[in-house]
Amino acid sequence: MQFCSGTDMEKNYKSAERIGTIAYRALLEEVYTSPKPGLVDLYSNGAHKDMDVSTFERSADALKPYFSAMALEGIKHKENPKTIFSNIRGLGLEAEQAMFRATAGVNTHKGLIFNMGILCAAVGACMEEDDTVNLDSLMEVEQAMVRETLLKEVYGMRDFTSNGEKNLKRYGTMGARGEAISGYESIRMISLPVMLKGRSEGREWNLIKLQTLFALMSQVDDSNIIARHDPIVLKEVQEIAKEFISEGGAYQEEAVSMLKSMDQEFIERNISAGGCADLLAVTIFLTELMCHQPKKCPDEILFSN
Repeated sequence: MQFCSGTDMEKNYKSAERIGTIAYRALLEEVYTSPKPGLVDLYSNGAHKDMDVSTFERSADALKPYFSAMALEGIKHKENPKTIFSNIRGLGLEAEQAMFRATAGVNTHKGLIFNMGILCAAVGACMEEDDTVNLDSLMEVEQAMVRETLLKEVYGMRDFTSNGEKNLKRYGTMGARGEAISGYESIRMISLPVMLKGRSEGREWNLIKLQTLFALMSQVDDSNIIARHDPIVLKEVQEIAKEFISEGGAYQEEAVSMLKSMDQEFIERNISAGGCADLLAVTIFLTELMCHQPKKCPDEILFSN
């Protein structure tokens, strides 16, 4: 049996707290990104009548310690990825209850508790191994943690209760579970390259986030849009996003006014790309881990202790 020294324990707790803080900031950065059509932001509540920016702020405050706790599980159990996943799922249920208490029962971040929790734990496990993390090693750990378990769940599911599970039954889409099973392919292949490119070009941060969101909206099968409507409306939203990007996206001169008008349309039609908003937050989280200094975003190093 190995025992950690007091110094090692202190180091682990500080590292876990840092990871949790970065996750917390990513949640706030997502909601502050404005204007996001149909989504809660600094301009409007989007297609949501039960939440606003302050609701998201209270939720993020409540979730911060749980993200740190999940990172600590990764640090403590780096040799046993499946144990990490089992343990953080218990923490995730506790985090959901903390979120609901903070928001008076409103679901602001349930999907993000799942996705961000997995990656906080994976970062903790990788960092504990050699004090640095690269994208390949991070996803290798994430896959060892979740893939086998989630595949069994998806193909053995009999009770379909959440929106994502109902979408799976009706349309075969896997939602948050699918992202985790794929090793967050949407982030690796779509959103992270867009965000890092914007950073390297010195673009304004809010516009980078908007451009990244629309890159996701143009390609991702957003579970929230499907749950509120159907795959036909999802396809329409994807085409709207593709057209916006083809015209210059968030970097065109009239982008903000165009997005405000689009927001009104999405509100009237009750469209909210909440799944893409979650992926935006995770992309921000990974980007902050990669970019310790302004405009310095090495491809390989995500976290250095």
